Amino acid sequence: MITRFVTKDAHVPNAVQETMNKRIHQRMDAYFRDEAVDATVITVRITEQKNTYKVEVTMPYMGHTLRTENQERDLSLPALDKGVDVIERQMKKLRTRLGRDLRKKPEPAPDVAADAPDEEEEQVVRVKRYSAKPMSVEDAVLEMDLLGHSFYMFTNQETGMAATVYRRKDGGCGLIELE
Repeated sequence: MITRFVTKDAHVPNAVQETMNKRIHQRMDAYFRDEAVDATVITVRITEQKNTYKVEVTMPYMGHTLRTENQERDLSLPALDKGVDVIERQMKKLRTRLGRDLRKKPEPAPDVAADAPDEEEEQVVRVKRYSAKPMSVEDAVLEMDLLGHSFYMFTNQETGMAATVYRRKDGGCGLIELE
């Protein structure tokens, strides 16, 4: 397991980064005993705004991406500790969910999204890129829930086409597929 630290607009002394690295390894090494040392990369992104540290932890686990984001005033270590707690809960939840046979559940009926009204041209302020392996709709919903997002774009393994699952206001999930 490799821990990669990325700082943006934050001054984090080397001693604090070493402490963070030790804490991550103390808590996470047990989960990755059977893997090669460089098989898993945990990314810790630290940003600072007005004496508030935001610590984002992202890591792959069992074919899924786990992510958490925490903020603390004045110190980044408590935010990291909370983040590691959340990641551990997500790992346990993922193992439990994958232990159940989610693939036997019937798929929800897909909803067709209404066309968006014409709006003035907006600028793209952020672009995200990620590698996506083909997955089932159930796996995409699981991934969306694990990331804490309201939607998730993926490649549907049944059709080979791009699709998006999203969380509906009534609590259910919707599926958007291209024709």
